[in-house]
Amino acid sequence: MVTTGAVVVVNGLNPLSLLALGIGGAIAIFPKFSSKNETQNSVLSTDDIPTPGEFRIYRQAELNGTTASLKANGAILIAGEDGSGKSVLAGAVVENLQGEGFIVAFIEPATPKQMLLEIAHQFDISTEDLEGKSLTADKLKRAIADFLESNIAFLVLDDAHACDAKFRMWLKQLKRNGVPMLLLATDPPRSDVFINVPRIELKPLPEYAIREIMVKAASERAIALKPSELAKLQERAGGNPMLAIRAVDEEYLGLEVNGTKKS
Repeated sequence: MVTTGAVVVVNGLNPLSLLALGIGGAIAIFPKFSSKNETQNSVLSTDDIPTPGEFRIYRQAELNGTTASLKANGAILIAGEDGSGKSVLAGAVVENLQGEGFIVAFIEPATPKQMLLEIAHQFDISTEDLEGKSLTADKLKRAIADFLESNIAFLVLDDAHACDAKFRMWLKQLKRNGVPMLLLATDPPRSDVFINVPRIELKPLPEYAIREIMVKAASERAIALKPSELAKLQERAGGNPMLAIRAVDEEYLGLEVNGTKKS
């Protein structure tokens, strides 16, 4: 087996840059925010926000389990609602694998032919035959399968539930052949490649994590929020990091929420 080190950028998305995105909320780069000394009348200003420090992974158990499963030539499915942090967690997995010198292809849903071309391109597989003619979809599948058979490489597919059913059946065949792959999906169907892949269901983040995400979002927007205001905003998030940031944005923009306009 040949092992080569590479990380793939797909459709302009560097999977490692996902670690810097606040919308996923799977990580935070500042210490835990404590509310023990808060009072109802105190105001949270930017001066009160902790200084950025080391990365802290909220979903460490999921990260460890996913990485271990992939390295054992397994397939794993990460399921969760939109904004729950699937892509950010996948970015952390990619970083772990890349740090050990593995090849990783991170792709997003498109037409089956486009996805095959993307995988071939990122794995540096020729998409033309000896006569310079473009490979058909079937020939691309064969070339990719041959590459994966002779190289230690990983497939990471975002929004896998949105892919064509025939493409997912091809993924199922790759899985049967021992190709390690990470699938990210929102409410995936119980069919094709999803039917027998071990699943990690992302649960809502704990309250302290959502609070930290909101504090950071408020800091980035240079707005001051009272603890009572943060508590109300946190109720809207329901443990979803994307909704947490959206709530801060709505507060920042003074938008109507549930029929009530901010004064």
